[in-house]
Amino acid sequence: MISTLLVGFGFSATTFHLPFLNYLPQFSVDVVISSKPDTVKALLPHAEVYSSLEEALKIHDVDLVVITTPNHLHAPQAELALVHNCHVLVEKPFTLSSSDAEALVALAKTKEKQLCVYHNRRFDGDFLTIKQLIHDGKLGDIKRLESRFDRFRPMPRDRWRENAGPGSGIFWDLGPHLIDQALQLFGEPEKVSANILALRENGQSDDTFDITLHYSDKVVKLGSSAFQAGATLRYDLQGTKGSFRKFYLDPQEDQLRAGLSFDDENWAKTKEEQHGVLVVASHSGALEEETIETFKGEYLTFFNRLAHAIEDGNFSPADASTVIPVIKIIELAMNANEQNKALPFN
Repeated sequence: MISTLLVGFGFSATTFHLPFLNYLPQFSVDVVISSKPDTVKALLPHAEVYSSLEEALKIHDVDLVVITTPNHLHAPQAELALVHNCHVLVEKPFTLSSSDAEALVALAKTKEKQLCVYHNRRFDGDFLTIKQLIHDGKLGDIKRLESRFDRFRPMPRDRWRENAGPGSGIFWDLGPHLIDQALQLFGEPEKVSANILALRENGQSDDTFDITLHYSDKVVKLGSSAFQAGATLRYDLQGTKGSFRKFYLDPQEDQLRAGLSFDDENWAKTKEEQHGVLVVASHSGALEEETIETFKGEYLTFFNRLAHAIEDGNFSPADASTVIPVIKIIELAMNANEQNKALPFN
């Protein structure tokens, strides 16, 4: 049993982490850091609740610390957990600087502990689908990918993610996922250009971004808008043999919000009308269209692999060493936006 300490008990903790930690028999949530003990006790009556991570780590010998706090706290809290010889799962973004990211990876190696970043979007069903399409060569040589997380939220809300402050704004919120997926598919780019904007009236942080990763043989466009009220384009993948387009987001987040059981037959399944469409040229040159069934999402697999990594020393589902380039690209994109030009990655 992996004794787990959960840092934070807000939306991220209760929606994206606690359901899996409670469901899988490998984990036991024994300690929670929260300013709302009554809320914690309602869901975890046997958990010990503290207001300070430092205090809790002095008292409790836990195996895993799961960090779901505001972005600027990720690095110092991950360091504190590693110093106390705990494995760590930290929400994205991993850190707010690549220097912090590199230092934490080095510390985890010294301590011989797992340091995993919650890049659960590596296990989105639609991402697994395009990954397989690329692997199978269905589209030939890939020349262009557009990947987006669009929403309709035209009015700012009063929450730390949207207020002014370090690590706030939509780019720090959704950019890490989009960048990480692109790097998983194609590796590091040669150059990065970016346009990061605050377009909402009275907005205190950025709410729209368009990032371009420049490769020698392809281009990757990543973006998010707060003004998309219709069906959202998720992927537009183009290659020498054809193209693939997929609308709508992976269902797992909405299902988690709705409290759908992992044992439900519809868990992590995309609705039939939301599958993507592949169009390829036949031998005669005619274009042929095919609906591609979306793979089932695998957020449960993320936590299962994390448990195996802790218990057996396996490579974790999103080892922090693989996430350092994500933070470097975020830093580079912010500089490219300020300078209004493409900047080299290395």
